[in-house]
Amino acid sequence: MPQVQGENSQELKREVGIFGSFSMGYADVGADIYVVLGVIALFAGAVSPVAFAIAATTYVCTGLCYAELATAYPVAGGGQYYSLKAFGRIHGFVAGWGLMLDYTIDIALFALATVGYLGTLTFFLFRSGVLLTSPFYGLTAIVLILLLLALNVVGIKYSSRFNEAVIAVDLVTVALFLIFGLPSIISSGAILRWVANVVSSFQTGNFGQPGFYSFVYAVSLATASYIGIESISQAAEETKRTSQVIPKATKAAIASVVVVAIALSLLSVTIIPWQAVANNSQAPAITLASNLPIIGGVFAVWVALMGTLVCYVSTNTGVIGVSRVMYSMGRLGLMPRGFSKVSSRYRTPYVTITIFTAIASLLLAVYIALPGADLLELITSIYNFGALVAYMYVNAAAIVLRVKEPERTGWKMPLNLTVKIGGKPYQVSVIPIVGLISSFVVWVLIVGLHPTGRVIGTVWFAIGIAAYLIYQRYGGRRKDG
Repeated sequence: MPQVQGENSQELKREVGIFGSFSMGYADVGADIYVVLGVIALFAGAVSPVAFAIAATTYVCTGLCYAELATAYPVAGGGQYYSLKAFGRIHGFVAGWGLMLDYTIDIALFALATVGYLGTLTFFLFRSGVLLTSPFYGLTAIVLILLLLALNVVGIKYSSRFNEAVIAVDLVTVALFLIFGLPSIISSGAILRWVANVVSSFQTGNFGQPGFYSFVYAVSLATASYIGIESISQAAEETKRTSQVIPKATKAAIASVVVVAIALSLLSVTIIPWQAVANNSQAPAITLASNLPIIGGVFAVWVALMGTLVCYVSTNTGVIGVSRVMYSMGRLGLMPRGFSKVSSRYRTPYVTITIFTAIASLLLAVYIALPGADLLELITSIYNFGALVAYMYVNAAAIVLRVKEPERTGWKMPLNLTVKIGGKPYQVSVIPIVGLISSFVVWVLIVGLHPTGRVIGTVWFAIGIAAYLIYQRYGGRRKDG
């Protein structure tokens, strides 16, 4: 673990336990289903669960790579640091810059999603929809972000406990979805009819409406529902017993999220027509909850509350993630050292927390000024772009570091092959190979099918690389990991 000393630069405080670590990974990914369920239904129709299942391949492989690398290198920065170790400084910067794009969008997007569910909740309880109208929609989201600014500056312990409490209750909520939903679709035969229709679609190539092209488009979007597993590794430097906690938390988060995403998607196309969820893109989980047998109406109110809290937790993990990436980049000299400053009282990276909550708030201010702007289109266009660049780096780093540092300790992925390089045998897992290929394929789909994401993502990386080269030439101080 690198020790980088300097004024106002010190180690972060280890206060995150196993459930706190799990909660970060589950919250950042699990909340996505509350947002993208309707969007995927819009493009994939009745085969939405298949789109989620295909997209899960990248998520599972990349998540396991993060688990291995985080135990070997338990420092803030995650994929950015692993890329630096494997390929060099500029590659570490590019991976970190990609994560910064997605985390910043995550903060703004899920703050708005929080208000969307909160507005629905207040309508249920008080018959008031004022929060869903402009400018209150955006202003409330900004206030929520500023509250997280204060919470995270005080310390990750309080931020982590907030995550843990919400996720514990959300797991119960998901269980209720499954307990009341699955028996219904099994007893009615709806699940058998769905399976028959899906098999027929793939055999004949006839996907009906929306069609095969839209299904492929939906697969690229479904990856958004799995973005966030890196949140666990971002807090590795603040996690207790890293080598034990992170692999367990990561594997638990992976299993939970995949089951939840596919199961809720399955319920959304069997209990009700898929069009019903597709038509409620602001709060799709509420549409599903209101149609559950027995508990329907009452449960919809509860899901509105949980959607509010879970989306807010995802906003919080975005703050944690982007601040730790920039803290790490500042500490390693990839960005100005001021980004690595830590509060002497709370031992938190207050500079980066403040900067990126301010940027996210500014994005929402633009949204308020341009009420016609469609932030849902923004997520479908660029939310995956930067993260998938980082994911490709992480999978590749997991392969390369097995060769560069074969004796390193920590948990290691299964399914290993013996590869001889220069006459010397090395153990390389097939998991990162599959993850690298699947990440690249989905990224190509995004570049090809999402023109807005292609333009914004390219501009973002061009600006970042130019800034990096200028800083390294005229102001950077080398700090190798």
